Amino acid sequence: MQKIRIAFLGFGGIAGAHAPGFKAMTDQCEVVAVAEPDAGNVQRARDAFGDRLRVYNDYRELLAKENVDGVDILLPHHLHAPATVAAAEAGCHVLVEKVMARNVAECDQMIEACERAGVLLLVAHDRRYAGPWVAMKRVLETGVLGRVFYWKLEHNQNVSLPAAHWAFSKDRIGGGAIMSCLTHQIDALRWYEGEVASVTAMSQTIPTRMEGEFAGVIAARTRSNALVNMSINWWTRSNSMGWTADGLSDNAEHHGLWYELNQCCGTHGEAYFLHEKGTYVKLHEKPEQPITLFDADKALQQFTPVIWPNESGHVNCIRQWISAIRGKPAELLTTGRECRGTVEVAEAAYRSIETSQAVHLPLQQTQELCDAHRS
Repeated sequence: MQKIRIAFLGFGGIAGAHAPGFKAMTDQCEVVAVAEPDAGNVQRARDAFGDRLRVYNDYRELLAKENVDGVDILLPHHLHAPATVAAAEAGCHVLVEKVMARNVAECDQMIEACERAGVLLLVAHDRRYAGPWVAMKRVLETGVLGRVFYWKLEHNQNVSLPAAHWAFSKDRIGGGAIMSCLTHQIDALRWYEGEVASVTAMSQTIPTRMEGEFAGVIAARTRSNALVNMSINWWTRSNSMGWTADGLSDNAEHHGLWYELNQCCGTHGEAYFLHEKGTYVKLHEKPEQPITLFDADKALQQFTPVIWPNESGHVNCIRQWISAIRGKPAELLTTGRECRGTVEVAEAAYRSIETSQAVHLPLQQTQELCDAHRS
C-alpha cells in the first residue's frame, strides 16, 4: 500500500513529542511539508524529516498547493478550529494537538466540518495512549478497587511566558492554564471515571505573568457520584522531583514533588500514578479473580507496581491515527466527539469562576456564553 502523505501545520515546541511518532512509521507514512513561519522551527523540521521537506509560511497556502492525506495541527489554540475546518474542506484527515479548541462551539465546528468531509478527526490527548496512564485504566477495569469515591489529579509546572508569546494571551490560549493543560487531567478523569456532573472552580491571575489564570482548582462530582479534586499550578518548580528507577534521587536539588499525580480511592483498594515513578496499587481485601497486572498478595501489604509497557503517548496516538487512515485496525480513544466533553468541563470551570457558583453539565450553549471567559 502506498505511503500516506503528511504535513505539519505548525512546528513549535510540542513537535518534539510528535516527530518521533512519524519517524517510527516511515514504512507507512511520509512527512512531505510543513507550514511554519519561524525559521528556527523550520530548521528543526528539516533536521527531523530532511531537506526535501517543502516549507510554507501559512497553512492555508500549504493546503491549497499540497496533495496530502493528513495534517498534524500544532498551531496555537485559537487556530485549531479554522485550520481543522480548512483541512477538512481540503479532504485531509486531521490530528490536532490538545486542547481541541477554546470552547465547545469551536469543537462543534471542527466535528461538523470533518464529518461533512468524511475525514477522521483525532485529538492528541496523549495521556490516554501513554503506558503508565493506561496501566491505571486497566486496573480500574478489573473492578478490584470497588466503587471509586474519590479522585485527586494534579499538574505542576513553571511556565513563564513573554508578552509576545501566543499563550500569554487569554484569547489565543482559550482562557489560561486550566484550558491549556489541566485538560490533561480532565480528559483522564472522563476516561477513567466517566462524565462530570458539576464543577466549582477558582483561579489565580496576575496579568503581568499571563493574561489568563496561571493557577486553578476544580472541585467536581462525577455522574457516578465520585468526588474530584483537580488542580494546576504554572508557578512552581516542584515538578523537578528527581525520581530514578530505584526511587528518589539522593541529589537534594531534585527533592521536589511531582509534575503530574493521579490518585483514586475505592471501597476495596486504591491506586495512584506519579510521573517518573509509575502506577501503583494497594488493596484492602483479596480479589475474587486472579490478577496479572500486579502481585495481588503483595498489594495487600503495600503499594505495588502495575506491570504495563511504558509506551510514549504521542507515539502511540500517532500510530493509531496512521493505522486508521490506512484502513487498518486502530484504537481511536480521542476522537473529536469524545474530546468535546473535555473542553466542556474546562468551559464549565470558567463559568463557575465568573459566577462564583457551581455549574452543572451538560452546558447550555449560546455564543455569548462561549465568548464570556475570553472577553
